[in-house]
Amino acid sequence: MVKEKLLVRLSGVAADILNELVRRGFFATRSEAIRMGILRLGEDFGFFKPSMHYWRELGEEIKRVGRRMTHGEIVEALGRLEQET
Repeated sequence: MVKEKLLVRLSGVAADILNELVRRGFFATRSEAIRMGILRLGEDFGFFKPSMHYWRELGEEIKRVGRRMTHGEIVEALGRLEQET
């Protein structure tokens, strides 16, 4: 996993929105809100699908197979789902 440390300068509406999100308790910190915003952008631009999508797809795969899947089969199915993005 790559880690990046960034200094972000915000002003105006962007800073106001960020502070309001934290003030209202949607996020514990401004850093957390920024991280979520980046993830949402990644989702919107199709870089990845949210985890709920993978669980739903995995459930459909289990129904399709018609039996319990082994750990290896689950890992393989998740790998296929990740490659679809």
